[in-house]
Amino acid sequence: MDKEKLDKLLAEGAKLLAKSGKTVKRFAISTLIPEKWLIDEENEWDVRLDGKSESVKNQLNREISEFLEKKTKKEYSPSDADVRVVFDLSGTKNPVKIEFEPLFVFGRYKKLIPEISQSRWICSKCEGDGCFKCDWKGKFYESVEEFIGDPLKEACKAKDYALHASGREDTDVVNLAGRPFVLELKAVKNHSPDLKKIAEKINKPKKVSVSDLKIVKRGFVEAVTESHFDKEYTAEVEFEKEVTEEELAKIAGLKGVVIEQQTPKRVMHRRADLVRKRKIVELKILNRSDDGKTTKVAITAEAGTYIKELINGDGGRTKPSFAGILGFGAKCKKLIVSRIYDEFLDVILRTESIPKGDSEGEYSRAFRDSLARSRQDAKNGRTHDIEEVKKKLIKKK
Repeated sequence: MDKEKLDKLLAEGAKLLAKSGKTVKRFAISTLIPEKWLIDEENEWDVRLDGKSESVKNQLNREISEFLEKKTKKEYSPSDADVRVVFDLSGTKNPVKIEFEPLFVFGRYKKLIPEISQSRWICSKCEGDGCFKCDWKGKFYESVEEFIGDPLKEACKAKDYALHASGREDTDVVNLAGRPFVLELKAVKNHSPDLKKIAEKINKPKKVSVSDLKIVKRGFVEAVTESHFDKEYTAEVEFEKEVTEEELAKIAGLKGVVIEQQTPKRVMHRRADLVRKRKIVELKILNRSDDGKTTKVAITAEAGTYIKELINGDGGRTKPSFAGILGFGAKCKKLIVSRIYDEFLDVILRTESIPKGDSEGEYSRAFRDSLARSRQDAKNGRTHDIEEVKKKLIKKK
């Protein structure tokens, strides 16, 4: 490619980058090199291996990035870009284009009412168009993902979004704890949204509320989704017949017990049929109805504990259980997530980095404490090593 053609491409790239918007502060570049150039370069290197030669692609990227920085006053930041300028030098009709990079927003959500799913649940029959199966709504439930994603998508002028969360609660469960999530916004044109105003808009309907919204790097998705935290629950339990104070004391005796839970029948269509060991960290009887047939309990359990099955026994698949101890039926009428022990995420958010050699630093202590409260069953492949998690996060920053 001669210099005149390259100069035209650079001028076009600068023009597109300048028009990308005031909120675009940083850019990256991609150059697609003709295969013949690469072959010629390899042949040249075979002859002259002096260790000082710079590849064609590296030279182009360096010269292009310097030119664009000078012309647009925007920062070249390949690992943290708002947009990517793509130069295709293979002779296509559109040799220069702008691709808007994704934006990642961390937060914690509360699900204030039941009958809301976490993810978008589009009707499989009509694929969102509306039909008799979904009552002409195009979906089976409203979702946390939509309550959070739609306002952010609009404000960020994004093409689409995806919710990445640390676990999920059942559709009929209320979450008052605040579950950590990262919303990935795709092809974003506004990288400087007013998160405070967006939170107010999300919270207004009083169905889902968010807090702690903050723009984070891509690596935080894995920090959230691959972490498993102990949780506290408040459960309203209904018994098949009256329970005595002595029988409730036996249930309270589950504190500190490691239970075995075979994959519940209700989730077997999407989970492997395994036996999982989980510790009941705390269990308190809060009250008992006058007729003795209902009670409210507070349960703290390791990550991955199926609370409904801890109560009803799931036909003997969970041992021990409330129903198993009593010898008659028990079921969970209402379940609320009241606390999630996710403190180590706040440490990462404060520092925005993981200190090198921080073997006994604040991050390590917080994360180790979180793991101590959430001992995983190694056989199920869910044990986390602190150094392994650090490497993953550092790699993706």
